[in-house]
Amino acid sequence: MLALSQIYHPITGTPFHNDDTYCEISPCEALKPYIRCFWGSRYPVGVTEISTENGIVIPDTCMDIIFHIDHTQNIIDGHFCALDERSFFTSGAALSGVTSTFAIRFYAWSAILFAENDFRGSKNNAFPIEEFFQSLKREVQPQLFEAATLADRIAIAEKALLKRLHPERMNDDLLNAVYYMIISSGRARISDVCSYTSVSEKQLERIFSQHMGVSPKSFSSLIRYQLLWQELAGSQCFDILDAVEKYGYTDQAHLLNDFRRRHLMTPREAVSFAAKRR
Repeated sequence: MLALSQIYHPITGTPFHNDDTYCEISPCEALKPYIRCFWGSRYPVGVTEISTENGIVIPDTCMDIIFHIDHTQNIIDGHFCALDERSFFTSGAALSGVTSTFAIRFYAWSAILFAENDFRGSKNNAFPIEEFFQSLKREVQPQLFEAATLADRIAIAEKALLKRLHPERMNDDLLNAVYYMIISSGRARISDVCSYTSVSEKQLERIFSQHMGVSPKSFSSLIRYQLLWQELAGSQCFDILDAVEKYGYTDQAHLLNDFRRRHLMTPREAVSFAAKRR
C-alpha cells in the first residue's frame, strides 16, 4: 500500500491553486498510504454576496468526503464523492455569511478501509456521507464548528480515521493490479493485468467493483489519463509524439480525443486554465 502512494500522486484540474480558500495538506505518516491529502479553507471566511469562480472537477482517481460549513447558521452540508470517470465544470455561486470547507481525499483503493459499505454501483455519484461513513461523520462533524483552523480540523479527522482504519480489508490482488497499471502507465491490457496478479478477469471485475465501484479497464484508463495530465501540467517541454508512444495511443489524434473526452478541454486549454488558478 505504501509503495502505491510513493509512486503515484494524482492531481486535480487546478493543481497550482493554493490560497486561504483552498489548500491541500498532507496527512500524518500513519495515514499517508491511505489519504492523498486533506483540503479546504484555512480559516472560516466571512463573505457577502461574493460570486466564486468557475472551476473544474476532473477524474483524479480519488474519493472525497466534503463538509461545507455555514458558521452563520450552524449548518453543515456534507457529502461523499465516489470515483468519477468524467470531468464536470462547477459554476460560480453567491455566498453570504461565514463559511468554510473541509475535506478528506482518499486514494481510490484505500477508501474501502474506512467505509461501512462497499462501493458497488457508486461511480460518478455523490452521496450523503452517512451512506458509507456514518460513524466517521457522527464523530467528526459536530467538532468542525469549534475548530478554528484547517490544522485543528485535520487533527480531529486524523484521530477519527485512525480509529476506523481496517487494513485487513485490503485485497492484495487489487493492490497488485493497481501497481501494474501504474508502472505500465495505464496502457496494459486487462489480460496482462490478470496474468500479473494470477487472478481471473471475472474475479478482478468483482474486486474492483466492490473496492472502487469501477471496472479494471476503466480504472486503468483513468490512470493513463491522470499520468498524462500530470506530465502536461508539470512539463515545460511536453512532446506529444513521445506521449503517444509512452501511453500507448495509436496516434496523436487518439491522444487528443481521449484527453478531451476525459478533461472537456484540449491539453493546451487545460494547462492554460490550470495556470490561471495559480
